[in-house]
Amino acid sequence: MPEENLVKLIREQIKIEKNFATTIDEQIKNIRNVAAKLLLLETQKDSEKHAMILEGILDVISQKDAKRLWDTLVDSYVDPLVVRRSLEDHIKTETAMLEHVKKEIKETEDKGIKLLLEHVASDEEKHHRILQTVIKHVYDIETMRTREQSIEDQSRG
Repeated sequence: MPEENLVKLIREQIKIEKNFATTIDEQIKNIRNVAAKLLLLETQKDSEKHAMILEGILDVISQKDAKRLWDTLVDSYVDPLVVRRSLEDHIKTETAMLEHVKKEIKETEDKGIKLLLEHVASDEEKHHRILQTVIKHVYDIETMRTREQSIEDQSRG
């Protein structure tokens, strides 16, 4: 079964990510260069985040009646319009943060600071795309109606 192989691969990746994060943490303690330390910290936090994402995927695919990730419905007690508006507000905030970081990048000649700020800007752009994707796939009203109808149809027949 393909899922069994996927579960095995994900578990291996989780171990790799966690071990890498631990190793980087030890290296950070021995480095005096601030730019190097901050870049390694970024890498460490990304590995920790990757492990958490992979653990979340494992949780979903390990369920007895696992569905595709985008086919999981939003809890019925949550008002999807309120959540969607909140996510749209987050997009506005991400956009403002990105513009702010771009101004900071223009204000420095320090290559180390510029590199770190460019990493922050790249993350802000990625966050923007992530939020848009979540809205599109989860909180799009038409998509939600189609999913709910599909589930009703499946339960009837």
